[in-house]
Amino acid sequence: METIIQQYCLELVKNIEKILIFDEEQDLSSVCPKILEECKKTSKELVEKHIEYMNEKIRKDKYTRKSKGLSLKEKNISRSILTCLGQIEYKRDNYYDSTNKKYIKPMDEILGIKAYERISIDIKAALVDKATEYSYEKSKALVGVDCISRQSVRNAILKSKIENISICKNRERKAVKELHIFADEDHVHTQKPNKEIGRKNQIVPMVSVSEGIKAISKSRRKTINIQHFVDKEFNTKDLWRIVDKYIQKNYDVGELEKLYIHADGGMWIKNGLEDYSQRVYVCDGFHVKKYLNTIRKIGDDKKIVKNLEKLIKENKKEEAKVLLEELVKSCEDERSNKRCENVCKYIINNWEGIVNRYTLEVPGSCTEGQISHVLSERFSRHPMGWGKETLGKLSYLRVYKKNGKKIDKRIFEGEKNKELENIVERREKINWEIFDNPKFIFDESSPSQKVVKSMGRMKINCFGN
Repeated sequence: METIIQQYCLELVKNIEKILIFDEEQDLSSVCPKILEECKKTSKELVEKHIEYMNEKIRKDKYTRKSKGLSLKEKNISRSILTCLGQIEYKRDNYYDSTNKKYIKPMDEILGIKAYERISIDIKAALVDKATEYSYEKSKALVGVDCISRQSVRNAILKSKIENISICKNRERKAVKELHIFADEDHVHTQKPNKEIGRKNQIVPMVSVSEGIKAISKSRRKTINIQHFVDKEFNTKDLWRIVDKYIQKNYDVGELEKLYIHADGGMWIKNGLEDYSQRVYVCDGFHVKKYLNTIRKIGDDKKIVKNLEKLIKENKKEEAKVLLEELVKSCEDERSNKRCENVCKYIINNWEGIVNRYTLEVPGSCTEGQISHVLSERFSRHPMGWGKETLGKLSYLRVYKKNGKKIDKRIFEGEKNKELENIVERREKINWEIFDNPKFIFDESSPSQKVVKSMGRMKINCFGN
């Protein structure tokens, strides 16, 4: 095997030298793709040869495989799999495992390839990574595998094992005076079963935990050490449980003085983190202004909003109720009356949070911005319908990535069978004599001859031994 590797390396050096010296087009945009293609081609052929070599090793090592209960039943069964090097095609043998009473293909298990799998784990991980940001079509184009379908991208998402990864970063436990929690939900269009016509929405709740907000310019603010959380089943109780666990693990709760929850008044948000005595509910400024603007449009008295804001600052709820009731009675048509009732109900039901927004020195809320940036940009901003399972997993993976983590092959199962791998003894001493006196078609000063001769003199093993 080592001789084959050396021969392939020699051939690769020669081909690269031809491109660099004899090619008419010498601009980088022409040279680099050709060299990359040569490297990928050589690497692909090397991998195929290596698999063939390992398969032969297992077949010939009768004593070891029989001691493990493996009996050869069929030779050279063809298989192909798409990898980052291209389509890898190889042949492997089929054995009967008398210990576990089943047929197995040792090479597939050593390589971590499951039955009927046609795309390698690294490609699937790359597809899922891109799918968190882009459409299925664009994702496969960016990964460079146009030969597969959009359904294959979706299948990769559905097969991902998100329980293998933690959605947030774990830091050293630190003491902070206050935490700011931004909670809201995205409303995503989903597909009805059996392609039924009509609308169906799925609420995707999200909670973001931050240590505060700092100014980065006159008109811009930035959250400090923010981490986002979603639940793949959209269960708000489980979501708050995850948030609670994160706070307990990463912060000294005994030193925490205030835990501000910024939200729009949703009941699932009000019920969150109730066990914290430091908990302070603050109504989202965006929604407060929106409802006050509605009152301004409906009411004839232009000072009504100012009067209401004054009552909010003075925390005079009963007087505010009287003012709002008069506003509802003054509405002339049924539509305005209904709108006004909804506004009044919102203000009264969220009175404490609205008062806190006006009276406490807390930074402006960014709940809508977080939802828009993290979820809506991918799931609800464009006209599309999602499957519930796909939405759950992809929203989790998108948040995972937004939290500064990298999506890799850990999200897929594909562990190698160590017992079978040990059958193949690959760490053999490489013979470097092939490099000592090579015959070249180039002159003695050619770059390839200098490189190869230096490799022979230094006896450097560049293949891992």
